[in-house]
Amino acid sequence: MLQPMLSSWTQESRDKLKYLVIFAGLSLTGLMWYTNEIRPGILLPVVDTISPIAFFETKWLYAYLLAFTGIFPFMFGFIPKPDFYSQMPKVFLANLPVTLFFILWDIYFTRQGVWGFSKLYTTGYQISGLPWEECLFFIIIPTACTFIYWSLNSVLAKEPFAGIENKLTITLIVIFIGIGLWKWEHIYTSTATLLSGFLLLFHWLFAKPGYRGRFYLAYLITCIPFLIVNGILTGGFTESPVVMYNPEENFGIRIGTVPVDDFAYSFLMLFANIYLFEAMRKGQYHTGDK
Repeated sequence: MLQPMLSSWTQESRDKLKYLVIFAGLSLTGLMWYTNEIRPGILLPVVDTISPIAFFETKWLYAYLLAFTGIFPFMFGFIPKPDFYSQMPKVFLANLPVTLFFILWDIYFTRQGVWGFSKLYTTGYQISGLPWEECLFFIIIPTACTFIYWSLNSVLAKEPFAGIENKLTITLIVIFIGIGLWKWEHIYTSTATLLSGFLLLFHWLFAKPGYRGRFYLAYLITCIPFLIVNGILTGGFTESPVVMYNPEENFGIRIGTVPVDDFAYSFLMLFANIYLFEAMRKGQYHTGDK
C-alpha cells in the first residue's frame, strides 16, 4: 500500500505529493466549474410532501431548526465522561475555515441558480444573498455532529471497522471521484463528490490514522437527524421547501425529499471539521510532520 511506502520518502517528496493531491482536487473541480454552464431550470418550489405540519408554516422555521439542533451540545456538553465543553475552543477553531469555505461556495451556487431559499421560512435578513440562518447552519450543524463524534469516542474502546477501514476508505475514494467524473455536467453532484473524494484521499495518504472508522460510525449515526432536519428543509413537512434546487444540476434521486447529493455534501462538511478538530487536538496534522 502507499502509506507504508510514503514513510520511507523524504519530507520534501511527501510535501510534493501533498501539493499534487491538493492541486489535482481543486483544479479538477475548478475545471468542472469553468466548463459547465448552469443549465437553465427553475428552482423547484414544490416537492412531494411527506406529511405537512401546520406548526412549520412560519418564517422562523429555519431558525427553530437551528436552535433545536444546537441545544444538545450545550445541554449535554457538561457531562463529565465526554466533557465536550473542554473541546469547544478546538471545535470552533476547526470550524472557522470550513465555514468560510462553505459560505463562499453557497454564495456562488445561490447566485448561479443551483439552489435558492424560500422567503416563507426565513426571516429575511441576509448576508451576501444568503439568509443568516444558512450561514449559522455551517456552525451549528457541524458542532452538533462533532458532539456526537466526541461522545462516541468516550464510550468506544476500539476503533470501529478496524478490519475493513482501509478497504472501505479506498472504496469510498473511488466511488466519490468516480461519481464526480460521471456526473461532470451536474455541478452540485460533481462538486460535492469530487471534493469529498480528494479530501478523503489526502487524509488516507497523509493524516495520522486511528479515527476514520470512528468518523464513519458517527457519520452513519448523524444520518438519522440529518434526514429529519434536511427532510424539513427540503419540503418533507411544509407546503414548499425551505431550500429549493435546480433539478438540472443534481443527481436526480431523492430519499424522501432529500437529494442524495446532500449526503456527499454533509460527508464533506463533517469530515473537514473532524479532520481539523483532530489535528488541533493532537497537535500533529500529517504523518511525518515534525
